[in-house]
Amino acid sequence: MSMDISQFSQIFFDEVEELLDDLERLVLTVDVEIPDSEDINSIFRIAHSIKGGAATFGFSDLIDITHELESMLDKIRHGELKFTSRHQEILLQSRDVLKMQIDGLRLNAPVDKEKVAEVRAMVVEAMIDESALSSAHQVPDLHNEKNLVVADSGCTYARRFQIDLPAMSQIDVEALIDELSLLGELTVSSSNPEKTILDLWTNDGSLEILALCSFILDPDDVHVSEISGDSALSKSAHIVIQSEEPEDSGFGFFDSPSLFVEPIQDEIVVSPDVSLPTPDKLPVKKISVKADTVTAVAESSTVRVSIEKVDQLINLVGELVIAHAMITKRAEGLDPAQYEMLLNGIAQLGQNSRSLQESAMSMRMMPMDVVFSRFPRMVRELSGKLGKQITLETKGNSIELDKGLIEKIVDPLTHLIRNSIDHGIESPDIRAESGKQKMGCLSLSAAHQGGHVVIKVIDDGAGLNRRRILQKAGEQGLPVDDDMTDEDIWKLIFAPGFSTAETVTDVSGRGVGMDVVNRNITSLGGTISIHSVEGLGTTTTVSLPLTLAILDGMSVKVGEETYILPLSNIVESFQPVATNVKEISGQGSVVYIRGEYLPIIPVFKVFTIEPIHRHPVTGMLVVITADGRKAALLVDELVGQQQVVVKNIESNYRKVSNISGATIMADGSVSLIIDVNGLLREHHTKTGS
Repeated sequence: MSMDISQFSQIFFDEVEELLDDLERLVLTVDVEIPDSEDINSIFRIAHSIKGGAATFGFSDLIDITHELESMLDKIRHGELKFTSRHQEILLQSRDVLKMQIDGLRLNAPVDKEKVAEVRAMVVEAMIDESALSSAHQVPDLHNEKNLVVADSGCTYARRFQIDLPAMSQIDVEALIDELSLLGELTVSSSNPEKTILDLWTNDGSLEILALCSFILDPDDVHVSEISGDSALSKSAHIVIQSEEPEDSGFGFFDSPSLFVEPIQDEIVVSPDVSLPTPDKLPVKKISVKADTVTAVAESSTVRVSIEKVDQLINLVGELVIAHAMITKRAEGLDPAQYEMLLNGIAQLGQNSRSLQESAMSMRMMPMDVVFSRFPRMVRELSGKLGKQITLETKGNSIELDKGLIEKIVDPLTHLIRNSIDHGIESPDIRAESGKQKMGCLSLSAAHQGGHVVIKVIDDGAGLNRRRILQKAGEQGLPVDDDMTDEDIWKLIFAPGFSTAETVTDVSGRGVGMDVVNRNITSLGGTISIHSVEGLGTTTTVSLPLTLAILDGMSVKVGEETYILPLSNIVESFQPVATNVKEISGQGSVVYIRGEYLPIIPVFKVFTIEPIHRHPVTGMLVVITADGRKAALLVDELVGQQQVVVKNIESNYRKVSNISGATIMADGSVSLIIDVNGLLREHHTKTGS
């Protein structure tokens, strides 16, 4: 019975995207001078996995280039080629070509076939031009075998396997021989319409052999027997990994089943209905296995789910939380003695709802490494293009952030890093003249700070030039004076159209200024600030909320309306005395608190509402802060602190000035969430305060 596997192509595309990201990371981190064999093997397995998956779905274009990559990497890992920076560059270009081909298949995006042919030719040429190592080169004897075979290629192989295959077409036989030849020296012992027997000398194990065969045949139809070099005894298994083997496993497109067993001589047959995990997920312990008996281990702990389903779950959980709040509100007047069981049940429902909400939200959380892993290659290429020597350090890669924020923070961070490389870090000669090391350092870090994730981009470059910024700001008509603090001067960088670049380059200064970066970050409910010391470097700090789906807020009353203020933007609240409130002609009112005057923003004027209190002395002031600015909001009263589920008002209604979203309250009413960043920005534009 044939099966339509096209329905799984999207899974393949997602898998390849992840594999290509891993490929880039591995290629950039491998030491060219002393390459680690494990890194080379991992890169080889990625190429092979993509090739195997492509073969499954019939994507011949992918097969062509990955086959050449696989051949090149196989020569490298078996010592026939020396890994060089040239191979590193070819692998990176191959990664880009594969990504282009995947986009072409998935999105019908254009594919530059000339570029594909060019890169494929580079791979082939790299195999031909590189001089092979001496034929005396010996592969380390990892398996303590006494009998070794030296192949024509000069490689030494320590293990011999007999592979029994069922009847296959001539095309399949040739394809399988082509695959298995990558593992070592292969000969066909016998072949007839009913059975084919292959003889393979290799340094790999039975699982690698089985994985290769699995791309063409059912694993249950393949029998792999290792022939001992000194006793001619065979150890047969469908799937066997000896406990002393240091080999890697599970490198196919689909997870290869594996099992750690004690060394035995008997034949082991693994039941096909037993689900086994990949080796990297196995606990570090040995599992004894007897004939016809298998001790199953934990299955793979991950499952791929579309983000739409996760969002739907989060929305439903949000509705559940709102429904619980409504029930709790209705039950407030009940007699605790008479309705003890009901009230206890409602309380338990609240705890479970909160736990469910937190679990659902965690599904959308992704590690910062998803973002940070994009930058090593960019730093490498840009520093080479500009003739600079730069190392990139990352910290806090495991810190998690909402997927929606992860996707939107990439562009602002890319611009900040480009600025550091282009304008910040000096060339090696200039750094040497300044007494610095020729190698510049660029650091990316992420850390939790309250309900926010703080991301820092730090470079040890020239720092910001105060005089230069003041001069440029004056030329562009911005209000400046020589007595401005450094903090105020650095803020000038965020002015629309501001740039100190003399010429526009394709690295930075491409018409996308820091004002766009600032606007993008504030639209996410975040803030950005700069600290710099001339000659020592610059630190740019970006603060983002953990998620945009839920919010810790303070409910405030203005007239008959209830608004939500994000708790992270609130400094304090108080009722001022009359002597501390001053009226400034044309500027409105200000309040003196803790050594500074803050502008007062009456919320009832912002939203045109009839309030209960029009004067700060009779009402309440809530001090808010965002983007380095502070103000005091005049409200009628504080209702209380609570966690709210954020609803997108723009997609459900329309964009409302100074409103970032909405939420449903416990009584079923809708409350608007005040956009603190937008409110302060608008007030600053109107008054200049």
